[in-house]
Amino acid sequence: MRWFAYNGDADGICSMVQWGLVHGVEGKRITGVKRDIVLLDRIHPSDDDEVIVMDISLARNHSMAQKLAQDGADITWFDHHLAGDKIELINAYIDTADNVCTARIVEQYLGVESSWAQVALHGDGLSKHSSNPEYKELGELLNYNGYGADLTDLHFHPDDLMMLCLESKTPEQFMQSPAFAKLKQGFDSDISNADSIIEQDGFFLLPNEAWARRVVGVMAHRINEKTAGPHVIAIDKVTTFQISMRGQTGIGELCAMFGGGGRATAGGIDNLPKEEITALMNEVNSRRSA
Repeated sequence: MRWFAYNGDADGICSMVQWGLVHGVEGKRITGVKRDIVLLDRIHPSDDDEVIVMDISLARNHSMAQKLAQDGADITWFDHHLAGDKIELINAYIDTADNVCTARIVEQYLGVESSWAQVALHGDGLSKHSSNPEYKELGELLNYNGYGADLTDLHFHPDDLMMLCLESKTPEQFMQSPAFAKLKQGFDSDISNADSIIEQDGFFLLPNEAWARRVVGVMAHRINEKTAGPHVIAIDKVTTFQISMRGQTGIGELCAMFGGGGRATAGGIDNLPKEEITALMNEVNSRRSA
């Protein structure tokens, strides 16, 4: 049997759609909200099972990945986040360059040029590296759907949304669907609330409400398109901040300094103690002035 573990954002979904159009997606599929990335704990392969992982940091799943590999699982890993130490038993296709998303890695592996890879670039805030600007809205909407504290915040379960994209076959067909219309309606409402948020003390502070949890990712990408950053968007969780960060380079490493992670141009910290925000902003400001 084949197991899939994939991120519930645009890049994870588009990677799965590409795979599905070539090989199908039959098997057990494990996914969740965008920040639910420790997914290998939910995989229980038997002998001769295959595990396909897409758009999830190997560094954040390192111990479980190593255990599964040592137990005999056949693991193939596609990603562009921090990888951590190499695991020899895993077939890893990981590229952390700042102009690459997981869907582009999958596209290269499959050897089939795909519009879904272009959609994923937009979803990951890498629009300047896409040759198809007409897919920007779709990329943003697929990414927007992945953000939330849990699945109840989302308009669609990520696996349901992935299957709707796969059944549509092309981005153009999906953009004619009721699902696309529902995502657009929800996003337009949420982003109108975000437009009133202004930067204070060097970062943008959002309330811990469903609309803010949904829109924070796209809001961060849009802010990053205007100036170099790093940019910090925080959600107030009473005693901690949930941090989303964007910039030109080094963002994953910066977030990792405070218990988070990410990739070259985007990262996050799930629960930053409020007393650490000053230290974080000192690091951010030092890079802004560099």
